[in-house]
Amino acid sequence: MRMRPLLLVVPLLSGCAGLLPGGGDDGRTGTAPASQRLVPLGQGSAPNGFHEYLPPGLDDGRARPLLVFWHGVGENGDGTTELSRVLANGPPMLISSGRWPEARPFIVLSPQHVGGGCPSAAEVHAFIGWAASAYDVDPRRIFLTGLSCGAIGAWSYLGTYTGSEVAAAVLIAGDPGGAWGRSGCALGQVAIWAFHGDADGTVGIANERTAMANLAACPSPPARDSVWTEIPGGGHGIWPGIYDGTAAPDVYAWMLAHPKP
Repeated sequence: MRMRPLLLVVPLLSGCAGLLPGGGDDGRTGTAPASQRLVPLGQGSAPNGFHEYLPPGLDDGRARPLLVFWHGVGENGDGTTELSRVLANGPPMLISSGRWPEARPFIVLSPQHVGGGCPSAAEVHAFIGWAASAYDVDPRRIFLTGLSCGAIGAWSYLGTYTGSEVAAAVLIAGDPGGAWGRSGCALGQVAIWAFHGDADGTVGIANERTAMANLAACPSPPARDSVWTEIPGGGHGIWPGIYDGTAAPDVYAWMLAHPKP
């Protein structure tokens, strides 16, 4: 079992029933409780500051699935004093507000993009590679999700690295840009579920609609599962109901059902 790196952290006092690393057990002898923390940039070897969630029982010697979440442009920051911005949406918001079921087995890491614009393919790749080496991660169950700018960065990553690391991705209100032109049906090495509102005035739907239609026409193999969900009348900010399960089927169960072959 890999050892977690020793990092200076900023603990969170809310969510996950207030449990923090080293805060005692949960009544199950020898079993670590769920925990979460903010790890600022520069306090450890990670290439980004990030929010970390560890599921219960991580000390049992079993490798866990990894879920990496990339936020939207509004949550960009300096990776240190502005790191708490990553808690605004998606899995880190659900975790920090105590709405994340402990039965979900993921290690969830939510890095913050520093500066303007969206994360690059190289940035996403560097963080996933670091995480896979720093935690006891099942290499067949590495998953990627992002919204808006984070989904744009995730598409860029998939267009460059295809299925070298990631098994499945859930992408919300993104734009594949040149990903299809770079990799074509090789994008289908990753199971992809993409969501987009057809009234999105911030990130237009056309490029993602076309890319997903192209993927659906790819032979299998190489293509794995591709799911396109177009939300009639949906604007840009469609992600709350997708991530909390009130407006879409369980995307977390879908990812877990699509490990690498």
